[in-house]
Amino acid sequence: MTVFRRVLLEFVLIGLSVAVSTPSIASTNGRAVSWASLGVVRPVLVQPSGWGSPIAAQPKSSRFGWCTPKGVEISLGEGRLALVSDSSVEHLLKSAHLALSGPPGSSRGVAACEAVALDPSHQKTVYVGFQASIGGEIPPSFEVAVVTSNMGRSWRFVPSPKGYGRTDFSGFVERPSGVEMLYSPNYFFPMKSGQSAAFVAATSSTGGRSWTDVGLNCPAGGPCVIFGPEAPQGACGMSEWQQSVLEGATYEYRGATRWRSAGVVSSVNQCSSQQLIDTTSGNEFLVDRSRSSPLLYTHDGTYWIAVSLPKMDGAPVGGRFAPFGEVMTLAADGVLVAVAGSPSATAEHLEILQAGSTKWCTTSAELPVATRQDPVAAIQSSESALVVSFLTPIPTSGGTRAMALSFPLSTLRCRK
Repeated sequence: MTVFRRVLLEFVLIGLSVAVSTPSIASTNGRAVSWASLGVVRPVLVQPSGWGSPIAAQPKSSRFGWCTPKGVEISLGEGRLALVSDSSVEHLLKSAHLALSGPPGSSRGVAACEAVALDPSHQKTVYVGFQASIGGEIPPSFEVAVVTSNMGRSWRFVPSPKGYGRTDFSGFVERPSGVEMLYSPNYFFPMKSGQSAAFVAATSSTGGRSWTDVGLNCPAGGPCVIFGPEAPQGACGMSEWQQSVLEGATYEYRGATRWRSAGVVSSVNQCSSQQLIDTTSGNEFLVDRSRSSPLLYTHDGTYWIAVSLPKMDGAPVGGRFAPFGEVMTLAADGVLVAVAGSPSATAEHLEILQAGSTKWCTTSAELPVATRQDPVAAIQSSESALVVSFLTPIPTSGGTRAMALSFPLSTLRCRK
């Protein structure tokens, strides 16, 4: 994982000077509203872009976890951690000719955990997206879905829906009641106006022991906006790899959901870190700092409203290509959290924008100074903690190295 991500970062930095000059897509249909005017925004579900996030955390869940080089670490509360070992996944991938090639001269493959999701109904079940290649070569880089139902004692491939292959896995679709595995057979570029599609997903009600193929439908009683299937990646930063943002409509006479482009917010850069966040108000927010309007919301999936944010460190928020670092999320307590600074120049730090506030502030929860070399890859909030994952393992104050750190939400206060 470390080797690939380092290579990926080099591609990103090479392409950065080109990418930052790319004009942003027009983002809204109406006038902007201020963050302070929204009051408290309570998230209930987070959907990361891409194949998923290296963090498994949801604002209504007390459990959370993250990818590490040895498997998935899961917080059990009260400072306790459990390691879900992925030591057998390397053989699983290699036997299917999907493992990445190891260092020159090595016969070993590489098992790289890229995305993780927890089953809210089965405490011992963990779903992971592992980086994969055909014949060991990249690009393109695929991802395949695997599952353990016994906390890592054994792993197996998620069975692909009929007519699909393992490398057609296109992302986790998380629901309050469970996780669906989305599949798409081809490179999926943003839909054009007037186009629509139906999608197939694999889902399990038995914690991964048995599976059912389902049509990807709208969640009951909530907004119907999702990220579309993700295409296999090449060199992020060297090209604009776009992922669709889709809204769904159920056709009653067939009972199926057809998905189409979500108004003018048709796509995001899948190499960066964006989120769709469902809230208790029934709105869905898009968090994307690569846009000049980095925070948008919608109630119907078609019409979007920009949220104007105060400047951070004297500069407007958003409008910059930032595949690593400068990510943002809505925490479970309604605070907007952002990673400020530059991974290539200065150490990163956490900034927060409290509900009703007109000014960002630096938090007393400090990131390690090592983030200058090892930038933040993603952030996400559980019901009680903010989880921050890094591009590579970082040294901690305890003398160990960690892929992620968690901060109790109670510590996210303005530094005095």
